[in-house]
Amino acid sequence: MKLHQEFSLNPNAIKPLGRELFVTPPHLIEELITSMTKKGYRVLKSSIYFMGIPQSITVVKEFSGPFVSHFANKIRDDFEAVSRKLGIKELFE
Repeated sequence: MKLHQEFSLNPNAIKPLGRELFVTPPHLIEELITSMTKKGYRVLKSSIYFMGIPQSITVVKEFSGPFVSHFANKIRDDFEAVSRKLGIKELFE
């Protein structure tokens, strides 16, 4: 079974930051994707960008067995941990 979790760009995080987002290096999104890939996930980012940030990031993992619901939460936890470490946690919800 393939589990996926979509993380959409949080527009409320962009409004307070305003032009400060231009200071956020675009490589942080690539580091987020690379880190999730190293954890064994397949990562898809939207082809639509807003101020240089993808509208959404989808994380996919193939699982089998009775622990599928546990791993659904693990995807979200891993994504939040990596994005928090990079300082961009508030960009995606």
